[in-house]
Amino acid sequence: MARPSSSLLRRALARVVVLVVALSLLRVSGCPEQLFYLPSRESSTAPHGIEDVFFTTPDGLSLHGWLLRPPSAVPGERLPVVLHCHGNAGSVIDHLAFSEFLVRDGFAVFLFDYRGYGRSQPGRPTRHRLMLDTHAALDALLARPDIDHSRIGVLGVSLGGVFAARLAMERPEVRACALVAAFSSFPAIAHDHFPILGPLLIGSGLAPAESVAGLGLKPLLLMHGESDTIVGPRHANRIADAARRAGVHVEVARSPAGHNDILDHPPEQMRLSAFFRSALAPR
Repeated sequence: MARPSSSLLRRALARVVVLVVALSLLRVSGCPEQLFYLPSRESSTAPHGIEDVFFTTPDGLSLHGWLLRPPSAVPGERLPVVLHCHGNAGSVIDHLAFSEFLVRDGFAVFLFDYRGYGRSQPGRPTRHRLMLDTHAALDALLARPDIDHSRIGVLGVSLGGVFAARLAMERPEVRACALVAAFSSFPAIAHDHFPILGPLLIGSGLAPAESVAGLGLKPLLLMHGESDTIVGPRHANRIADAARRAGVHVEVARSPAGHNDILDHPPEQMRLSAFFRSALAPR
């Protein structure tokens, strides 16, 4: 059997180098990550009793959110609040069911749209820009006199877990963090859906498995469905392991649910509400 000539080997090596360089440049450009986001520009009128809130990001964009108050709230009362960082597709109207039940237990809920989503100003979504949006949402809450600034929790669902976990790590105003159906890192979820090629195109950064390690004394709740085929249950294991290694108090709640129905049922709703009721109790 004839051995390949040195010129053939050099050409093959050159093609590999060109491919690696091309993939690296594509990854650095951020273009593949743009395919990751699925915003909806649906403009939804706030249901009765929900307040439209508009606020501005550090880079000058106007974002929109909904503030839900508990029916039991009285004028002048400063309310504990859960900041809801929603998942990838749709807009606030599509994600309301993931948190609106919390108002029954006395929490205000602030659900907002990232840039490019819903009634928020158009913008090019990237993870770092959506992180800016999440910080701006917290700042909007801190500017309100009807919010108890010492009783703020953050809820991240699916993609929102990226921003909720990092916000809780970086901002001392956040007292507790709950992650629902969250993935452990961008390369890990890219590998799940596009093995080998996915992690080559989607870079690391803002990984929840890294963020939770910096929570310190802030409690963490992880909720995940065992039938989740979009974000596999092993992601919750990776996040929980990282938190425990760092000495963070973490609770893990599993259910038979899938990705989008995990908070459809009373037991899971009660578990999430009980977590925030304990974590955000008056000091």
